[in-house]
Amino acid sequence: MSIKKILTAIICNLSLVVAVQAEPTMTVSIAKTDSAAAVSDETKANTIEAINTVVDFFNEYFYLEESIELLVGAEDGPLYNGDGQIQLPYSFVEEIEQRFTQAEYQKTGVSVAQAVADSLKHTLIHEFAHAVIHSANIPVLGREEDAADSLASVLLIEYFEDGSEIVISAADLFELEGEDSDVVTAEDFWGEHSLNPQRYYAAMCHVYGSDPQEYADIPKRLEFSEDRAELCIQEYEDLSYSWQKLLQPILKAQ
Repeated sequence: MSIKKILTAIICNLSLVVAVQAEPTMTVSIAKTDSAAAVSDETKANTIEAINTVVDFFNEYFYLEESIELLVGAEDGPLYNGDGQIQLPYSFVEEIEQRFTQAEYQKTGVSVAQAVADSLKHTLIHEFAHAVIHSANIPVLGREEDAADSLASVLLIEYFEDGSEIVISAADLFELEGEDSDVVTAEDFWGEHSLNPQRYYAAMCHVYGSDPQEYADIPKRLEFSEDRAELCIQEYEDLSYSWQKLLQPILKAQ
């Protein structure tokens, strides 16, 4: 069975649950397209699990100002379109599976399919961050893309089982994407995103900062100075506190 057919069956069940809820929710829609991703069966299953996990998480933990639609099979993306819709193309799932496969990521002890699911969770939460920032008028100092990255890391680490490992997989994807460019151009510097290597180091810094004892190997492996490693701890504490405070009006008691 194709990923689109499996997703459609899952979403039909989700839609029945959402229909009886009066408050705004996060919902999933499947675009009518023939461009379903050519990925392994394990990746298909993990993709469905990742989507369901993220949608269930936001509906359980957040009061949304407006309903958010996750459109699976969109033409563009992944992105938040600024009008209540997160767009996820099948091609993105295919692309990240190819990257992890070519990198022989399974040698890290994490399967390619699991790494794809991890990266997808981080990506969807990143796009949700944009949606919440806009709908709830959350103030952002600095680049919004950096803020969305940090919120994805904090929510995964604080609320998800093995959340730190999920962030590590997502960080590794940033590193793999960074290998596409041998030369950094002016466009890279004035773009809205930080450079992929910067996103990689920032995410790994957050993982270390959240649990320095568990991830004591990260500073040495990434050649962080002692001062930078200490700053990672403070940086994560500040980010976690700041996001919890900013999200408090829309965060449910759980």
